[in-house]
Amino acid sequence: MQDFLKQITQNFTEFFKSLDANRKIGLVAVGAMIVIAMTGVIMWAAKTQYKLLYTELSKEDAATISQLLEAGKINYQVADDGKSIYVPEDQVDIWRLEIAKKGVDFNSTIGYEVFDKQAFGTTSFVQKINKQRALEGELMKTIKHIRGVERARVHLSLPESSPFVTEKKPPGASVVLDVTRGLTLTKEEIKGIQHLIAASVDGMRVKDVVIIDSKGSKMTENVGDAMAQHTANRLALESKVNTKYESQIEEILKRVVGEGKVIAKVNVKMDFTESFETRTAYDGENTAVVSEVANSQKLQGRRPSPQGIPGARSNLPGENPQPGIPETRNDVDKSLVTKNYNVPKTVTQSKKPTAQVQAVSVAVMVDGKRIPVMDENGEVLLNDDSLPVTKYEPWSEAEIANFKAIVASAIGIDEARGDKLVIKNMEFAKEDLSEAEALLRQRENREIIKNLTKYLMIGVLITLLFFIVVRPFIQWVTENTVESIEDFLPKTIEELEKIQANQKLPGLEDALPTIEDKMNPEKIEGNMIRERIINLIEQNPAKAAQVVHEMIHSQESTKEIA
Repeated sequence: MQDFLKQITQNFTEFFKSLDANRKIGLVAVGAMIVIAMTGVIMWAAKTQYKLLYTELSKEDAATISQLLEAGKINYQVADDGKSIYVPEDQVDIWRLEIAKKGVDFNSTIGYEVFDKQAFGTTSFVQKINKQRALEGELMKTIKHIRGVERARVHLSLPESSPFVTEKKPPGASVVLDVTRGLTLTKEEIKGIQHLIAASVDGMRVKDVVIIDSKGSKMTENVGDAMAQHTANRLALESKVNTKYESQIEEILKRVVGEGKVIAKVNVKMDFTESFETRTAYDGENTAVVSEVANSQKLQGRRPSPQGIPGARSNLPGENPQPGIPETRNDVDKSLVTKNYNVPKTVTQSKKPTAQVQAVSVAVMVDGKRIPVMDENGEVLLNDDSLPVTKYEPWSEAEIANFKAIVASAIGIDEARGDKLVIKNMEFAKEDLSEAEALLRQRENREIIKNLTKYLMIGVLITLLFFIVVRPFIQWVTENTVESIEDFLPKTIEELEKIQANQKLPGLEDALPTIEDKMNPEKIEGNMIRERIINLIEQNPAKAAQVVHEMIHSQESTKEIA
């Protein structure tokens, strides 16, 4: 191996010595460029590759993680304005587990943890502030669990309690939401956040919760008047019902008339009057005796008829009646029976729906049919783009009647209630998109031509660089300084032996024949030179042809001179 390396080194040294000064400088410059490029590639490959550890961090979380990494002597990089931290690729999983074991909280929000470390003798004012901070922090943590919310800030306004009812003020809340880029919270989600905060604070009303986004745009309506809010809800319900009916009509008719060839508009009038009804029904046939009270009275009495001198004396009790005076009798025989019956009754209390449909008005407009145009031979007529030519044909009365029956059955049209259904067949206007298509086509063609031109210029530049710079430079460096093959070949046996002994031409010692001591040099000199010339011509026929061409022109010029 050492001999092989030594031989290569010696051959390159002799080759380098055979070059002139300019070629030596050029070879050294190209070699240096190659070495620098390879060094850069090696350094880039050996460079530490950083991978994302955490992103979308707050400043507090980023500072906490940075302190942990510095304590662990781990190199890290900060990007995205301090929101992202990168660590070496082989340390990502290790430090995620390490940070999780240390219990780092990435919400940067203190909730009820504020009460974990309470100093002895804390004043009531501090306790009140800590309670408000804890409530705000817990609300922020809860809001962050909603899809699309990255960060949230909650500020509560909790007024002082007053013993006077007239001086009591309801609490309020202000919320700032940072939503994920590309997402938008729906009205239902915003109302859900309002109700969440209002239900978490005693005495807070939904209308007192104001929500804005990170740009300062208000996201809540906060209608103060209860009646106005109720009216808005009713209108929203009617709009929702209208949209539902419209989608149902278009969905069922587009299967027949085609996509985009039907337009439906529905107006539903709803009654939001609240009414209660109570009914009591008695069952007289299935009665039952609950209680019975019987009261009977029998009396037998008699007394003498009035007698004597009228006055008080004759009416005094204890006086014996005179004989022969008739008596008055009073006999009583009375009976009273009271029976209590339990009569079954049914009490029904009902409340009519507050959103009852009063009337439905439906207007549907459908496009006609497009049928192909036939020529004289009964074949489809084609336009310049080889597409069939069509003409407009309206739907028949029977088909329109079928459409009406289908729509009426789909959305529940009741003519007795006053519902109206109108379906008209009209030709839809077609938008002329030829100019727009032509502009788009021209733009696409320009983009294609631009890309082709760009890549073609790059290819031409690379080709010119190779043929004008790289290839001539390689030829210039590796070009042999020998003018002709006659100067390149040894003239005598002594020169051949000298070449083999000194090895001045790299790699030539294997091609030159070995001279044996027992051979007669004078006898084999011509054969050796002839074999050598044949070998050189086979190895480099282009150069041999060039030498022959120069020899022929040299002889012609000699003859002309002579």
